[in-house]
Amino acid sequence: MDSLGTTMLWTMAQAGLPAVLGVLAATPLVIRAARRYDWVAYPKNDRWHGEPTALMGGIAIVAAATLGVVLSRPPMEFQVVWGGGLLMFGVGLVDDHWRVGPVTKLTVQVVATGGLISLGYAFGAGWPLWLSLPLTLLWVVGITNAVNLLDNMDGLAAGVAGLAAAVLAVFGGLTGQPGVVVLGSAVAGAALGFLWFNFKPARIFMGDCGSLFLGFLVAALGLIVQGNGGGGTGRPLAVAFVPLAVLAIPILDTTLVTAVRSWAGRPVSEGGRDHTSHRLVRLGLSETHAVLLLYGLSLASGALALLLLFVDVTLFYALFALVGAGLAVVGLHLARANVYQRGEASGDGAPVRTPRPMRVVHALFGTRWKAVLGILADSIVAGASLVLAYHLRFGGALSPHHEAELFGALPLVVAAQVVVFALLGLYRGIWRHAGTPELVRTVGATALAMIPTAGVIAGLHGPGALSSSILFIDWMVVTGAVAGIRFGFRGLRQYLASHRSPGRRVLLYGAGDAGMLVLRMLRQNPALARTPVGFVDEDPLKQGQSMQGLPVVGTAEDLVRACRVHDVDEVVVTVPSLSDRQQQALQARCAEADVRCTSLSVTFESMASADEVPHQV
Repeated sequence: MDSLGTTMLWTMAQAGLPAVLGVLAATPLVIRAARRYDWVAYPKNDRWHGEPTALMGGIAIVAAATLGVVLSRPPMEFQVVWGGGLLMFGVGLVDDHWRVGPVTKLTVQVVATGGLISLGYAFGAGWPLWLSLPLTLLWVVGITNAVNLLDNMDGLAAGVAGLAAAVLAVFGGLTGQPGVVVLGSAVAGAALGFLWFNFKPARIFMGDCGSLFLGFLVAALGLIVQGNGGGGTGRPLAVAFVPLAVLAIPILDTTLVTAVRSWAGRPVSEGGRDHTSHRLVRLGLSETHAVLLLYGLSLASGALALLLLFVDVTLFYALFALVGAGLAVVGLHLARANVYQRGEASGDGAPVRTPRPMRVVHALFGTRWKAVLGILADSIVAGASLVLAYHLRFGGALSPHHEAELFGALPLVVAAQVVVFALLGLYRGIWRHAGTPELVRTVGATALAMIPTAGVIAGLHGPGALSSSILFIDWMVVTGAVAGIRFGFRGLRQYLASHRSPGRRVLLYGAGDAGMLVLRMLRQNPALARTPVGFVDEDPLKQGQSMQGLPVVGTAEDLVRACRVHDVDEVVVTVPSLSDRQQQALQARCAEADVRCTSLSVTFESMASADEVPHQV
């Protein structure tokens, strides 16, 4: 293993370092040429950038990556793969200058995919041709265009593609595929080095010539690692999941954009500000934080792919299912962001018009359509949780006895747990507004679900098969997974809202229940255009503490200093009742700090007509 690791690192450095140095040297030259020949992307309504920015950064990426490959001298078949990447670079270059129709692009992508198939690279190595061939075409064309679509915010496509290539290079090195290490390291070095010029604020964009090149090569690497009996792992089926995990973010983005545009009746091929990154910014993150978050998700999904080499394959499938469920929660939440109407999204940000596919689902399942989706999600996580519990209890690969015990009980356990969840009302809640009662109900439901779980295992395999440690681990995992799916919607909503920064910066006077109510109101209603930055409270026990991520920065005596330190525009009084003396003192301190002093209260007003006498309370 030490020899393998040393060889892999040396090969990665031999291909990746020249690519990094090459892109750092070539990109300034391309920027200079772009300004001279007007290769510039000017701001448009359907584009994200606000300043004229140089194009053709793909020229520097391709030149640098090619340098790394040439110096490493991979086998001839990998040079053919590289030729397919250069073909995609060529069609992208033409498209950047004169525009190429979608049919022409697709034709070139199919031709390049044919080159991969002729070398024996296919999705699902060893699968029947009738299945493998269409999946290979779908994979290469889909990922090539997914990376192209991901090039919608500074540094996003280059960073995600570079990380994916790096993970695939490591996977190739650990499975004895030196050609994958060379190609992956060259692509990763060029793409990640390009971030020096492409991360916000970008001085140059890669253009289609860069994104199509990167997309094709990471798609090709995803096919190559599946060769040789599953990349040398002896697990050809499981290895087919590796590229899906490595490229989860481009897949998520393309799926989200395609689905929502189709539902909204908009052309899928047109540009727009409705990608994953745009939705994160719309919901509260800054551009930089949105890109870094997607980097983090890419690394996490890439780490999942590498786990296949170190854990039992059954455990890998279980972890893949849990991660997939988590990404589905993220995707569903982002899909609710109203990016097609002017102004801020109101309420949940749900689209005003019910999409056609959702109308079909509603027609099939009526008002219980959400319950159907919930049952499907819980079935997946319940099964994955029991698998994880067995592996945590016994460690490593399961013995044939324990494996037979697990798979014999799995279907009935999943069915029994879902029935308990349904009886206890877990499919009747609106989970984006979930609170403590829903949490208590979830914990209680998962605890009661262990009773039929124990009954199933004992009934199938005898009382001796029961293990209290397995039941306890299963309860902890399934509770975390089931609660995570439900409270994930609320957690994402609050996390994104806490990072929203439009409008006036306000301090909240009063860190009690009323203060929490005002905080939630301001965070969840962007139309109020106020961003809370902290609390002021008279209780000495609250000083130095935080509530919902906001610090208690002092008492009323510290108000002037706090306003200046935190660049506050307004103080919002949330205490229901203040004496005249306290109000005058607050107003004086706000005047000294030169900030506005307001109060917010909730009142009940009668809706009786003018000729009716309102009921007096």
